[in-house]
Amino acid sequence: MASPVNPSPGEMLKPVALRSGDLVAVVAPAGPVRERALTGGIRVLENQGLRVRVGRHVGERRGYLAGPDEARAEDLNEALTDPDVRAVFCARGGYGCGRVLGLVDFAAPRADPKVFVGYSDVTALHLAFAREAGLVTFHGPGVESLGEKLTRFTLDCLMKAVTLTEPLDVLPVPDDYPVPRVVSAGRASGPLAGGNLSLVASLLGTPYALEARGRVLLLEDVGEQPYRVDRMLTQLALSGKLSQAAGIVLGEMVDCEAPKPEDAPGLDPGEPPASLSLDDVVADHLSGLGIPVLSGLPCGHGRDKWTVPLGLATTVDGYRARVILEEAACGER
Repeated sequence: MASPVNPSPGEMLKPVALRSGDLVAVVAPAGPVRERALTGGIRVLENQGLRVRVGRHVGERRGYLAGPDEARAEDLNEALTDPDVRAVFCARGGYGCGRVLGLVDFAAPRADPKVFVGYSDVTALHLAFAREAGLVTFHGPGVESLGEKLTRFTLDCLMKAVTLTEPLDVLPVPDDYPVPRVVSAGRASGPLAGGNLSLVASLLGTPYALEARGRVLLLEDVGEQPYRVDRMLTQLALSGKLSQAAGIVLGEMVDCEAPKPEDAPGLDPGEPPASLSLDDVVADHLSGLGIPVLSGLPCGHGRDKWTVPLGLATTVDGYRARVILEEAACGER
């Protein structure tokens, strides 16, 4: 493994913007793919004018992994080192990216920065590319997400993020979405960092840990009850990461509320809930930091997904409940 780069803000490597006819690679560094959703997502990418090449080992399965660690890493490294490939799209999340971090060729994206897109478990690779290669990467939908229940909002956000060479400016919120909640007011700027909360927490204490100082932290998750979110935020607080942040934006926390008593076997339906609410947990950990904090943004595992570049100048406006991308994510050819 190459020595860490750990670049300062403003020194991140930007990929070249995608254009029609570019070759993109699809890899599966985490969980096993679902063929129908993957095929649909590939078709979406091709309809955007991109040529798609699927990794040789995509489609393999080893329990909850998309094949052996070495095979998954091989597909990723082949995509990173092939000069004809201009983007790498992850098929899905699930679990397994952390297992391949020691096998990734981080020198390749330093020499030839490419668009890299994924979310959920792929957060492990986002953090590693930032630390080891100084690469701007994109927290955005996996290929399977493009192949099922795709919204125009999600597709538009993705294509703008990876094809434009000017700042994306104020990120949109779907018309039928609730207004983002202001947990703590204020305005602050810094490079955007983070991703899936579970992965951010699990990589603390490793060489790939989140760099939070002066950053705007993006956090989202799915299927974690409030006490688990509480535990992970406590871990971030005790590690000093929360107090180092310039601001925090919470994407959607899907299915992260505690079950109702009537839905929990063995509990009296009239019994008061034995859990804090998710809002309680968020307020306990984030409202007293003295920095702007927004929640309920369309990013992560929800219906509509932002695609956002990690590592670039971002402003969180806690007065007007908006997020502004101040810097272009992609460079010119």
